[in-house]
Amino acid sequence: MQTALRVLNNLRGRMASLPGDQGGPLHAYIVPSSDDHQGEYVPDRWLRRARVSGFTGSMADAVVTPDRALLWADGRYWLQAEAQLDASLWTLMRSGERTTPSMQQWLADLPAGARVGVDPRLLAARTFEDIARALEKKGSRLVPVPTNLVDLDWTDAPPMPRSPVRVHPEVLAGKPAREKIADLRAAMAAKGADAHALSSLDAIAWLFNLRAADVPYNPVFLAYAIVADDDAALFTDLSRVGPEARRALEGVARLEEYSEFEPNVRAMAARRWWIDEAAASAHIVSLIGDPARIVERSRSPVTLAKARKNPAELAGMREAHRRDGAAMVRFLRWMFDAVPRGGQTETSIAARLEQFRAEDPRFIGPSFATIAGEGPNGAVIHYRPEPQTARPVGAGSHFLLDSGAQYEDGSTDITRAFHFGKAPDDHRDRATRVLQGMISVSRLRFPIGTTGLQIDAFARRFLWDAGLDYAHGTGHGIGAALSVHEWPPNISARPAAQVAIEPGMICSNEPGHYEAGRYGVRFENVLVAEPDPERPGFLRFETLTLCPFHPSLIDVDLLSPDERRWLDDYHAHVRGALTPLLEGEDLQWLERSTRPIARWAD
Repeated sequence: MQTALRVLNNLRGRMASLPGDQGGPLHAYIVPSSDDHQGEYVPDRWLRRARVSGFTGSMADAVVTPDRALLWADGRYWLQAEAQLDASLWTLMRSGERTTPSMQQWLADLPAGARVGVDPRLLAARTFEDIARALEKKGSRLVPVPTNLVDLDWTDAPPMPRSPVRVHPEVLAGKPAREKIADLRAAMAAKGADAHALSSLDAIAWLFNLRAADVPYNPVFLAYAIVADDDAALFTDLSRVGPEARRALEGVARLEEYSEFEPNVRAMAARRWWIDEAAASAHIVSLIGDPARIVERSRSPVTLAKARKNPAELAGMREAHRRDGAAMVRFLRWMFDAVPRGGQTETSIAARLEQFRAEDPRFIGPSFATIAGEGPNGAVIHYRPEPQTARPVGAGSHFLLDSGAQYEDGSTDITRAFHFGKAPDDHRDRATRVLQGMISVSRLRFPIGTTGLQIDAFARRFLWDAGLDYAHGTGHGIGAALSVHEWPPNISARPAAQVAIEPGMICSNEPGHYEAGRYGVRFENVLVAEPDPERPGFLRFETLTLCPFHPSLIDVDLLSPDERRWLDDYHAHVRGALTPLLEGEDLQWLERSTRPIARWAD
């Protein structure tokens, strides 16, 4: 309490004493969750919103005024935010509720003449301009503050990360960096641009076929890049770039220190720029100066190329999911043996799962913090267990497990829910409706041009039939040996999902149901869109995830014949794909767990 209050009071003091050359005191200050690269997951050094608020979820934005502190978080984080925020200091703003104004709306309703400050490195150019326009209409102003006010008293801040940069081999990347840059230049020329600035870390890692470990769970490194029609430059801490990576960049791009990015943009400001205003910060736009020099502001060609996985990337993802499925089966056999014997907790189970995955020599680490929620903790959508608060998992437990891994050749994300005993009827009803929604999306065949927003309803319809819903999207894009959350593909009811799902795009498929204080259910497989060979002009999904569904939460009587057939076919596919990787008791467990529904009572 005292630390949180001190941090808030220090920030308010700096807001009140902003120097005259920056316009004087601020009436509000925005502390976004993002960093200089607009990332969802950020290095510890830039966890400013967590430092100010105490909320550790990956996405939320804070606003501090002289007498109020507010945090905007969507439905995935409401229960977590309620537990972590000091209610005497902070107000939780439940994004997505009809009665909750957006942060932009709330700021625009401040008294006329309000000065709202923000570090312009932390807001995408489009977001900055949208907020600025909304404030200007009400006679207020958005003020870019060049020095981050949270940093000024953060004397024990973690150091900047400097993990070694490694080459992502062409056999996995599918295309050399030289060709990717040539494709980018062709797209730039078509728009009349001769310079393109990149700040998104996954886009830079993909473009140059490089990987590292600067950001938790994401194999990326802090960097900027500029690709011009006659030059390409990669800006990063050069001490982390070894001989192999330097050789890979020879003739492809010049290497410069991270700090040289801004001087290079200024020196090239007279060029004709393509700036992705949804990804590049407002600060980068300000470095160019004259808005007329920005000839294109749409999504970067790199972002779309990265999302449309090539054959080599798809092959790597399929192989990674196959090995991950085998690790999951070995783990599940262990779990169903260990839990009834007692002594297991949420954290011990999560740790054991990571150990099974780590037996793979191509394992790099988790793709996100494992969500392992027993009973009521499963209703906390992005719950992360801690040793001191972990609940025991034993006979009679309802347990939700959402986890994933980064391998050298692919990224995985899988969720299953279980009941260790006889599940109550309402648990089985809700879980089966969730599974029906997941199956519905998996079986979907849809015209080219269909968006994730249109697909989203297919996942919810069985819950809607019972007057139920869930407060998160149905699916997010997934990178190939990159970020487990990748834009632009996503399946959601939000406006951002108005992006067409294209061949080669990979998405999660994860409907859910949550009852606060009781339990949560989510089932998740990873899908890739591909042309439908039987319907010209249509697409379908291939399921990449290979892991059985446990019958403890499935009410077979609710399933239609087509749904039963899908489940039997899926389990037969899992059995065929994983049998060569398993032996002994693990193989026996797989065979029992993938038997046809008609034999579940055996």
